[in-house]
Amino acid sequence: MTVSRVALAIAGLITALLLQATLIGPLTFPVPVSLPVVLVLVVAIYAGPGIGMGLGFTTGLVADLGSDHPAGVQALCWLAAGLVGGIVGGLATQRGYGSRGVAGLTAVLGALSSLVVGVLLAILGSHAATATLAFRDMIPVGLTEALMALALAPLVRTLLLAQGIRSPRPVAHLIGSPNVLH
Repeated sequence: MTVSRVALAIAGLITALLLQATLIGPLTFPVPVSLPVVLVLVVAIYAGPGIGMGLGFTTGLVADLGSDHPAGVQALCWLAAGLVGGIVGGLATQRGYGSRGVAGLTAVLGALSSLVVGVLLAILGSHAATATLAFRDMIPVGLTEALMALALAPLVRTLLLAQGIRSPRPVAHLIGSPNVLH
């Protein structure tokens, strides 16, 4: 069972990076929309911060090594995105948010991740990266990543459930029996 989970993660990672390089990147050229970060965030929201951090770091590192900017920037930012997505997503999924709620949360976190990556690259002196561009692109990035997350959320949820991966968070009943986790 574990081998199939790892194979599924690797296949998802490679597919997202290839689609980003061949389809998403060229279609959304001036705006730095990122399918891999959307995948990391949706997986983190449904599977928790541990899996989100691992997938975020791995995906970011592979993306960094395939680019010409300083290695580790996307790995660090996507690791943090996986952590925050897992923590905040746990609160959202416990409250019963569906695909639209997950897409909205993904859009906000994806836009923030894009902003942090852009600012870090500008600080490190990477070519064509400025803080002004990072701030300017936040809204288009968020809207486009929300649309991608709407399509990706049901697929990821189904694949995670098929692999037996459920959120590790206990569900607390807020009304009735306080401080008792079920």
